[in-house]
Amino acid sequence: MRSLIIILLLLTPIHASLTATFKSGDQTIVQQVTLPALQVTAGEAPAPGLAPGPFTAKYLGKLTIPKRYRAYFSLDAIGTVTLKVNDKEISFTDGKSARLRLNPGEIPIELHYTSPASGAGHFRLFWEERRAFPREPIPASAFTSSSTSPLTAEAPLDAAHLFASHNCIHCHHSELSEHAMPELAHSGPDLSNIGDRTNQAWLTRWIAQPDLLKPSTTMPAMVDHTKPEGAQAAADLAAYLATLSSGKKIGKTPDLSLAQKGGEHFHKLGCIACHSKPDADEPDFENGRVPLNNVATKFKDGALTAFLKNPQEHHKAIKMPNFNLSDEEANSLAAFLTKSSTGEHTPDPSEFPPGDAARGKQIAADLNCAACHQGLTPSTAKAPQLADLKNWTEQGCLGPDEKRGKSPRLILTAEEKKALTPAVLPLLQYDTVEAYTHRQIESLNCASCHDYNNRSSLLSKVHPETKFLLNHITAADERLIQSRPPLTHMGAMLHTSYIEEMLLGTTEPRPRPWLEMRMPAFPLHAQLMAKGLGQHHGLLASSPSTTAPPQDLVKIGADLIDMTGYACVTCHAINDKPALAAFEVQGINFGLSHSRLRADYYHQWMFNPARLVPDTKMPRYTNPDDGSGLRSDILEGDSQKQFEAVRLFIQSISKD
Repeated sequence: MRSLIIILLLLTPIHASLTATFKSGDQTIVQQVTLPALQVTAGEAPAPGLAPGPFTAKYLGKLTIPKRYRAYFSLDAIGTVTLKVNDKEISFTDGKSARLRLNPGEIPIELHYTSPASGAGHFRLFWEERRAFPREPIPASAFTSSSTSPLTAEAPLDAAHLFASHNCIHCHHSELSEHAMPELAHSGPDLSNIGDRTNQAWLTRWIAQPDLLKPSTTMPAMVDHTKPEGAQAAADLAAYLATLSSGKKIGKTPDLSLAQKGGEHFHKLGCIACHSKPDADEPDFENGRVPLNNVATKFKDGALTAFLKNPQEHHKAIKMPNFNLSDEEANSLAAFLTKSSTGEHTPDPSEFPPGDAARGKQIAADLNCAACHQGLTPSTAKAPQLADLKNWTEQGCLGPDEKRGKSPRLILTAEEKKALTPAVLPLLQYDTVEAYTHRQIESLNCASCHDYNNRSSLLSKVHPETKFLLNHITAADERLIQSRPPLTHMGAMLHTSYIEEMLLGTTEPRPRPWLEMRMPAFPLHAQLMAKGLGQHHGLLASSPSTTAPPQDLVKIGADLIDMTGYACVTCHAINDKPALAAFEVQGINFGLSHSRLRADYYHQWMFNPARLVPDTKMPRYTNPDDGSGLRSDILEGDSQKQFEAVRLFIQSISKD
């Protein structure tokens, strides 16, 4: 049991600050989480490693109070919840506590949740302070961890995710439940016609030492290139893969005269958030950005342009998203990357003899390459079943070099290898959509472009590295702000249906067309991540209401958004009617808002936008002293009623 607890501490979201202990039967699971919120639907696991069914959960942490509050707490729950604040149990009347005095500093908080017998239930914890803020979910920024356990102080790496992302299950097969980690179904690139796309010399170098070309790769080293027979095997395998070709040219040859324009796109799209510059001498080990210095040697003529147009075509689980590039964008970006990386490739790790394709085909079969890659002849070579593996770190893939035998060299540190033990098995079998989403936020580098839970995006730090690519532009229009929406509240802010469309890349029109950057598509992850982002906030999946709004309130809402009200039309367009005077700041077209925004988040935002996004340009339309609306003559000055009228007006003009 202790090993299971240790492993669960691996699943730690960014800036997790609450210790959550889940119990079901005789199993105990400990996690670090960011919010006191939970949503478990019928038949779902309550936490990674636990089978579906009844459970209890305990959340421990500390509330950080910046100044004296006189606050109320309230709950939204199916199941039983008890709450302690400052070591005192809180009683609720009609779901709301008495008014509590909270002094500045850190205050212990403890929440206990017991699910219904079915295991399906939820809870969300709210607070409100009459002068500071209305009823809202307690944000992640308000918590600090109360745990002093050495296990949580320096949690090991996420061993279950390591197992899944390295495709271990494809060699070491196991019967999996319907609740298993979705990543276990992901595979490596499809190698069908790989010879059409990739140069043989690059394939040789990649097979020999993949982590030299891409330090963050999960591709194992299948040969030992430091030995003559290993260097020969790499050359043979590359020669075989080069024969897998249709003989047809793929894509359009990059016009190198467009390299300068491609550099503009590279900067404006924020590519530097995930990649180092194509002429960089060394990989960015600190930030884990993917090197681009081998692009010119990797892709055959035209293949890079085709790849940029559709990165997922030959590898559905690729981390590179789809930016839905135009032909001009793809061609000029390919030109920039090819020209900038020419001559900058990583030196060969060994001297390689000529390769033999026939030998390479046999080596591919012996190494069971078809276990991870489509497009190869299935192999008869079989690795032990997962359940039959014993002493994981003493031999085979995880063992020391002298005991690895014919097993591949996994790109793992010694610490990572130690973390991979049979204790990961329950985590593989029972996963949650929320846990999957947290893993993908890290794996897909979402926080490289978006601020998340008090962590600034990497792009904010590194974007100046490529500003020189715009030096030739003398009349760049920099009036419109280029800030990207934070990821922190995304699941509570947007309807599940809209998030899924965003991740699929099917939203039209773009909500922020003035941004030079744009949200790329992650189609493989869209459905699960859209649901998981909401579950992170304790919310069910949602879609926009189709109920017709009352016309009397619609009329009031129309008056409030007009110049005689709160003048929202200054910055916000209404379908085809443009904003009146949006110079430095544009607002999202009101015609799109109903399909996007959850009603609760909308009201929280309207009360005080800067409380959610501190650097927002959206003004506040409530009185800081009492929360009343700035127009005291409309709906008795009740800001909630006023904002609801505006919301109903927005619904009435929705394009949907």
